[in-house]
Amino acid sequence: MPHYFFDAHMHAMNLIHPNFVSFVDSVADNIAEFVTSGALSPGYLLTPANRGQHGLVTILNMFSVFERPIGEIFALMEEDLSGAFTHRQAVVKGKTPANLKYPEKPYIRDGKLYFRSMVYDKYALVPLVMDFSRLSSDEDSRSYYTSELQDKILSYVKDTLDGIDWYRSLRPEGMMEFFPFLGINPEVHELDFIQELLATYVRSDASPAWGPRRIQAQKRFRGVKFYPPLGTDPWPEDTYKRKKIEYIYNFCESKEVPLITHCDDQGFRGVPAKLAQQYTDPSAWRPVLERFPKLKIDFAHYGRQYNPIGKSPLKALLDNSWTNDPWFTEIVDLMARFDHVYADFSFSGTDPDFYSDLSGYIHDQEDERVSKTILERSMFGSDFSVNLAKVESYTNYLKIFEESPFTDDEIDGFVSKNPIRFLGLDR
Repeated sequence: MPHYFFDAHMHAMNLIHPNFVSFVDSVADNIAEFVTSGALSPGYLLTPANRGQHGLVTILNMFSVFERPIGEIFALMEEDLSGAFTHRQAVVKGKTPANLKYPEKPYIRDGKLYFRSMVYDKYALVPLVMDFSRLSSDEDSRSYYTSELQDKILSYVKDTLDGIDWYRSLRPEGMMEFFPFLGINPEVHELDFIQELLATYVRSDASPAWGPRRIQAQKRFRGVKFYPPLGTDPWPEDTYKRKKIEYIYNFCESKEVPLITHCDDQGFRGVPAKLAQQYTDPSAWRPVLERFPKLKIDFAHYGRQYNPIGKSPLKALLDNSWTNDPWFTEIVDLMARFDHVYADFSFSGTDPDFYSDLSGYIHDQEDERVSKTILERSMFGSDFSVNLAKVESYTNYLKIFEESPFTDDEIDGFVSKNPIRFLGLDR
């Protein structure tokens, strides 16, 4: 079998896919809560390096990607890793952009990916399609033209599949392979629509022939993506809402379909910040895992809290170790208790301190079983192209990861062995 390098968490989207109306609605009546939620905290987007002119360059860079069709985004990522882009951000007003690191040679050359001492035959992307569908009455929205029901997920799915096909037609021998995840927000859909989504798009067979180029139909999605801040309660009390979400969990567990859930306190929102944190908190998944213990779930971003509601900004700034976050420790505890709980590095890996803190935490454990569990359940992810808010490029993000204190064998676990096991490709 070819040696695969996985980016287990990335987004290929353009400006028509997010639901900006929902985000504005969620903020409009809660401006103070939005500010205190950490969206403007020093550790998230408004870092010192991203303020002023550098910040404008960063925004320009990110939106230059968002303007492209999805297929072009996939091609751009491969071109970046192949050394097609050589321009670097300049020093602005005496300030050098933070963490601007690049390899001496392109990562992709001679038809292979070279990363430290390892050589990879294929580069596997896990594009996460987010369900930005909106359900509201005319009275709920402040927008004159907002329709009552927007099933945005269907157009996003089509654009993603078309983008994959476009890339393959452009580069039939290209290095990129695709294992997309289907976003579902059960809060805004009826049960029959959810059932149709899963039946139509999610590949649930256990065939060992997992080469994605062999699949040409719509049924090409390898997992399900939840995004709690858009309104998904992992374990709702309402009977009908519980029925809808339990159907998804039962489908995923019985067919060994993995699930990825957003797990930091920022990002897109469709509900107020406090409710978004309540839904996103990994402890909210305990009743789910107790009922569905074989459910494969990846907590994205390793549970980072940039400014937990209820903690003063000063305390949040001083107590900023990644491994001190209660969401981080909750995820580690869930890993120890449930055999199929994973976490990924996406977006968090824009900060080299994340890798240092995580490595120190793992190797300082007195119980070797804890260290082994974390090493075997952690996966590399980028959150591209959202991560361009804090790094200059995809190659820049990989170079930060390459310089992390992990061993080559540990890195190979994060980028190959662990995601293959999480996706069920080792069957």
